[in-house]
Amino acid sequence: MGDLPAAPDNSRSADQSPQPAAAEAENPLGEVSNTLWGSLIALAGLLTVLGMDSDRLFVALNNHTWLTLLAPVLAITAVALSFYAYFARQRPLLIFGSTAYVAALVASLIVAALAAGGNGRPTVTSVSLKGQRPHVSLTFTVHAVGVDRNDHVAAFARSLYRSHGDVATTELYSGSLRPDDMGQIDQTVTIPLTLKKNETHLTINVSNSGDRGKSQCTTRSPTAPACVTVKLP
Repeated sequence: MGDLPAAPDNSRSADQSPQPAAAEAENPLGEVSNTLWGSLIALAGLLTVLGMDSDRLFVALNNHTWLTLLAPVLAITAVALSFYAYFARQRPLLIFGSTAYVAALVASLIVAALAAGGNGRPTVTSVSLKGQRPHVSLTFTVHAVGVDRNDHVAAFARSLYRSHGDVATTELYSGSLRPDDMGQIDQTVTIPLTLKKNETHLTINVSNSGDRGKSQCTTRSPTAPACVTVKLP
């Protein structure tokens, strides 16, 4: 009688056993973590495209310190949570990482917009006084960035003189300067003057019309006036 064929071995080796569920979840966790990391790199590229260079970064740090520092802190938190979730296989941490990433994105875009837009604070530059008394010429430049289209910069030039022991003023120039389509003002003003004997100083004041509080020159305000005093020869 011939040999009977051997029955097939339906047993599976230990090497062929199914992988644990945690191992199956490794790839999705890794993909999400890599996505968060890649998104942060993309965020840096987006800010570069929006013109967030080193100069504007320093402007943002000067004018919006906490918001500017919050953006990288949230970004670092998102990366740290994503890496920890990958190695510890903790899905809930990815939710917090994604939330931190979205918050970093929003904060970064706000900072970029604020740095690009300016704050509308006017400045006075290139002040010069030419000629010999009593006939002189006063020249100055008013510069402002980020002025709202409905606002204007008011510029005044006055002379100071003594009258009966008191200091009095005479208005020499007043102007209402409007911004261009980019929200910028860059206006050079030249005023020919005939000085009186008792006039001692000239003052220049420029302020944003958005400064409703009519703050003084030394007031801590984004739209406080800029003031210049020139002593006459």
